[in-house]
Amino acid sequence: MYTKLINNFNTKKHNPDRMLRLMSDASWYSTEELVKKISHRFSATMYVLRKRGYIFEDRRIEGQQREWRLVVESKAIV
Repeated sequence: MYTKLINNFNTKKHNPDRMLRLMSDASWYSTEELVKKISHRFSATMYVLRKRGYIFEDRRIEGQQREWRLVVESKAIV
């Protein structure tokens, strides 16, 4: 149980780095992909990155389904 909690904490801590690595190609990623590869709370990770100056775009693809991408020129640190 304790090890599982530590692993969950470390994963959350590194989610912004994981998201930047994944989305740095400026491709569109579906909600399902981001849930699978980042976290079911991927929007919280986007929030953290937005506060650092990164910009994300989203678009509706079918009904309520959405895709997201990182705007590459939005790097917070030049």
